[in-house]
Amino acid sequence: MENNVYAAPESDIGKNPQAGEVTKIYSPIQVACGAFVGGPAGVMYFLQANFNILEQYGMKQKTIVWGLLYLVLLTVSTPFLPENIPNLPFTIAYVITARLVAEKYQMKKVDIIESDHYEFYSNWRVFGLGLLCLLVSFVAILVPLLVLDATGIVTM
Repeated sequence: MENNVYAAPESDIGKNPQAGEVTKIYSPIQVACGAFVGGPAGVMYFLQANFNILEQYGMKQKTIVWGLLYLVLLTVSTPFLPENIPNLPFTIAYVITARLVAEKYQMKKVDIIESDHYEFYSNWRVFGLGLLCLLVSFVAILVPLLVLDATGIVTM
């Protein structure tokens, strides 16, 4: 076959499952809900899980790196924010970001519905893993702040 420069580029989506095999994946709404329940760790987990399923390993690594940077930034900036600033804008920012990334770089809900190779994970699974990710987010943010408070570097 010759290389056709006018042909559409091939997509990695849909190449993972074998014929007749069904693979579960999180929809963009499930990713956003998992991020809402699970915090920053939820964003990282649900996005990287889908990238892993779709065999987009470079995007999986980027998700982990950016997620860890966000956690560090959040942890470092928290002691310096005024007390009257609500948490809601931060939550909305990473929930919207998670959904947009899932829609742009992964599969949209309609694509999963129409696919013979993919189906949704259970919403209960999203909720349960979201709670586990919430615990991870809580520990990842609170423990460094408690250490900084205990050493006297930052007072809370």
